[in-house]
Amino acid sequence: MSRPIERTLTNLIPRHSGTLPRELIDLADSLLSQSRNKCSLKPDEEIARVYACANLACERLKTILNLPQIESHPPIPPRAYTKLYAYFDRTLQTSAARAKAQRSARSTPSKPLPQRGTPNKEQSFKSFSTSTPSHRTPKRGLKHASKPEKESKIPRWIECVTRHLCKSMETPKAYPHILAGVETLLSSPCPNPEIEAMVSEEKGNRNVPALIASIWFLVVVRMREKDRRGFETSARQKMARDVIAGAREDEWVVKRVGEGEEGWKGWEGLVVGDVMGWNREVNGRGWKGLDWWLNVPEGSGVEGEMADVDVDQELGREEEDEIVVGGRERKPDTMYQAKYDYLSVDKRAEYREWKEEMLAMMQELRGQDEDTAMADA
Repeated sequence: MSRPIERTLTNLIPRHSGTLPRELIDLADSLLSQSRNKCSLKPDEEIARVYACANLACERLKTILNLPQIESHPPIPPRAYTKLYAYFDRTLQTSAARAKAQRSARSTPSKPLPQRGTPNKEQSFKSFSTSTPSHRTPKRGLKHASKPEKESKIPRWIECVTRHLCKSMETPKAYPHILAGVETLLSSPCPNPEIEAMVSEEKGNRNVPALIASIWFLVVVRMREKDRRGFETSARQKMARDVIAGAREDEWVVKRVGEGEEGWKGWEGLVVGDVMGWNREVNGRGWKGLDWWLNVPEGSGVEGEMADVDVDQELGREEEDEIVVGGRERKPDTMYQAKYDYLSVDKRAEYREWKEEMLAMMQELRGQDEDTAMADA
């Protein structure tokens, strides 16, 4: 179990020199075991289980073990990962590994504190002098991309087009891995920047629909059973490109993205040559060493049912997670769903109709009893 954990921890703290602390590995293993017993996830969230547990272990021990900056690049969309991480943080308990780390930290001899002389009045007020402006260096790791910056890197239509492609090509199980790969290549720094980029704005081949086609083929071939990998012929690849090219005309996609240019920012016609460029980029610059690719289950198959995910919600189109229907709050993943909302307008109308029928039946039976009693008298 510790091998994928260790690999994920190494990716989370790449600046850590030497071997990983045993306490960190033990805590991540413990959190992973707890999560399998306590936390049930959707199929498209399952690929982030190991990553979230490792990330949580790093966060909980970063002060005690003096870990370097945590560089998080989750294998699922940021919005979904934030919810998953918060869920794990609330549910999973820290085991004895943390206590062991605390004891280890306390037993390590600390460095002597540097001695400073007693400051005089002039030195004390020197930092407040107006003649010497203060230049503070912002702390590393506290800069976060704003929501518009993230949306500019990851267009909103990508998820719908990817989902439409996987449905049309009957490769539903590949959907979360394809989406993770596309978003990683668009938003993460290159693992091997010293190698010349195969795809760039300057070269004019940074075609996002072509990227989706490239990642689809790479992921599907990896997930196919070994005896069926030849199924992805050039004809199938052309079919996938045609599906992507026609996605903007698809009713299901347009309904969720809209027809305006704002929702389709970054969309352009698919160019076959750009697909080849993305293939060279992924294979040649270390992108397959990241978690999105390492989490693709080799030979597991791509057929099955598409996970029931609310695409509008994943795209961040809803401002609130709570929906008010019929005067009651209905939250995702709770019992407050339409079929259980007995106070909705439709349910109340059905109840009134049923009540009238029952009262009429009772009145009829009561009248029959009265007639029988009068006849007996």
